[in-house]
Amino acid sequence: MENPLEEGGLSTLLQTGTALPLDLLERALRRMSWVGIALAVAATGVYLLGRYVQPGWINPAQAPMSYVLGLCMTALIGLTLGLLPQIRMLTTVRALDLGLILECFAGLSISIAENAVPRLDGETVRGTSSVAVWIAIFALAIPAKFGKTLTVALATAAMGPIGLAAQIALGNVINRPLSVWVALFAGNFLFAFGAAALSKLIYRLGAQVREAREFGGYELVRCIGRGGMGEVWLARHRLVGREAAVKLITQRIEVGSRPGWRDNLDKRFGREARAIASLHSPHTVSLYGYGFSEQGFPYYVMELLDGIDLETLVSRFGAIAASRSISILLQVCDSLAEAHEAGLTHRYIKPRNIMLCRLGVNCDFVKVVDFGLVQQRNRPNQWETGREIGGTPSFLAPEVASGSAADARADLYGVGCVAYWLLTGHPPFERTTAIAMAAAHITDLPVPPSQCTENEIPRPLEQIVLACLAKDRGERPQTARELALLLRDSAPRLQWTRENAEEWWRLNMPAETVATAAASTHT
Repeated sequence: MENPLEEGGLSTLLQTGTALPLDLLERALRRMSWVGIALAVAATGVYLLGRYVQPGWINPAQAPMSYVLGLCMTALIGLTLGLLPQIRMLTTVRALDLGLILECFAGLSISIAENAVPRLDGETVRGTSSVAVWIAIFALAIPAKFGKTLTVALATAAMGPIGLAAQIALGNVINRPLSVWVALFAGNFLFAFGAAALSKLIYRLGAQVREAREFGGYELVRCIGRGGMGEVWLARHRLVGREAAVKLITQRIEVGSRPGWRDNLDKRFGREARAIASLHSPHTVSLYGYGFSEQGFPYYVMELLDGIDLETLVSRFGAIAASRSISILLQVCDSLAEAHEAGLTHRYIKPRNIMLCRLGVNCDFVKVVDFGLVQQRNRPNQWETGREIGGTPSFLAPEVASGSAADARADLYGVGCVAYWLLTGHPPFERTTAIAMAAAHITDLPVPPSQCTENEIPRPLEQIVLACLAKDRGERPQTARELALLLRDSAPRLQWTRENAEEWWRLNMPAETVATAAASTHT
């Protein structure tokens, strides 16, 4: 089922006329489907019970043909409601609107069957009409605006007397006094008002959910990832329909108790967000906005990527060939060069923060994500164990691990760790605890990558990786531009071409699997 905003634009939003979140609309559509199937089953059951099982029920063989026709119409409408989610040409909102129309026709078919058999003189009307029950069930399952729900409910209630009038016209029953009509159908209209009132309450709660989910004009659709800092949600702009990723920072931020902490935090986030938003490298994830949730958690809205991060790439497909690794690292350097020259340090360069994407017609397009709007307040030697970086110290520079001040060269150490990961399939150091890992970064020398893999690694490329992993930052490449030049000269005969990339993606990451990969890795 298509989403109503995927057709794009303000006009589409205005046509939908709903303030409910999109996922709640889709759930309502699924409920309507099940209600329709239940209606079809009920109509079929009434026919079979009357014909073969329960003597007290109306026997279709002895009832007027209009009775059987009413049951058949009811079952057919129920099946139609059940199949509405499968009709691709209908948006969710249009399918729900069509369901409201079918609610009225179902009320008519129920009434035709219900009034097909004449009542005895003096027979007291007991119980509630099936039409009233139908109105209540449908209104509660499919919340809509009060005016729309009330109009449809009243129209469905009016199908009761219309059905009886049709049976009188056919000569199947005789007309009765007005008091009988009131006794038969007044309950339908009372149910219509009550159901509309309850539906209004449910609709209002859904609208409040939507308001609570909105972040800078974006509505949260579903959670697509969780990390050490918080959650990443798939979001969609209410007006233009553009999809984005909203990262909600749920980790506690120690801001102190001094007066004005919220203003200081707001200024800090605003300053960093504007700085990152000013970056224009195509290999840096775009930042659309930032803000604070009602609970005080900071969030930022960023470009939604379809692809796979380098951690998952290597874990799934093994070590990467030197030519492709160079291509990936050059794109990372492009992103970092601009950031460093703008005075920004990423701080968390690691395989999970580098996405390999299909962007338009381009395959193997690198995006560096998570420039770290919120810096962790823990002391540098206090990490959790596990795979998360910042997070875990598996890819941290020695100066960071030892608590010294870090500069852009710490990012280049991270690039060296990423290169080691790509070429060998594991990080430069593997230790059992976070403290041992940090100590290894500070004191131990990495094993040359060529000794850890059967893949061919050109000697110049290996020397560059080891230079990036130097303990003394003065012995590393000093800038991302310098590192990029070294990488280009390391293996001039090895070229990862556009055709190579397209062929790999065609075989290993078909288009329909990319979004799934992004949902599981984009954190």
